[in-house]
Amino acid sequence: MSYNRSINFPKPLSGFKVDHIGDPPITAAQANENALNEYNRGKAEATAFYQAEISKLRTNYGDSQSKLLASIDTKTNEVIAKLDHRLPDLVIGLAERVLGQISLDRDAIEEIVRNMVSEFSGKDEKLEVFLCPQDLSLLKSMADSEKPAVEEDKGEDEEGFASAIAGIFDGLDGDDALLEGYPNVKFFED
Repeated sequence: MSYNRSINFPKPLSGFKVDHIGDPPITAAQANENALNEYNRGKAEATAFYQAEISKLRTNYGDSQSKLLASIDTKTNEVIAKLDHRLPDLVIGLAERVLGQISLDRDAIEEIVRNMVSEFSGKDEKLEVFLCPQDLSLLKSMADSEKPAVEEDKGEDEEGFASAIAGIFDGLDGDDALLEGYPNVKFFED
């Protein structure tokens, strides 16, 4: 701050003295207190600013992560849907190629069934096996080689309520002893 003014004196000055220009002086304690207050105010402002910045970064990061995870979830669901659609055809195609080159006779089928049953059944453990009607019929014919693989029509005239009820519950308890050595395994029609 500068002050400029021209003053004309009638005689030359012998000297001059300036007592004070500016604000009145403050004590050292007051100056230290003012400095500490300003420091704390600056610190509080900086803390609030950086907390707001961190909160904004968290929000932005959370939004980007949510978008990324939603995108990954969508892509995963698309891939799973494609696999669900295409995998059965692939498995059936592979099975047709493999099974087309394998000759299955009675002993091979019986060995496959025995291996599967022995894998899932202990000596005293009861096991229930559900097979499609054709496989169950084949297994029955293998167990009793005198029976044909296809169910034969009964030539008898069975009439009445009792025979109808008996036909409904036929084979409901499962067939036992279709495999030798596994008396606790029951086979059911699925």
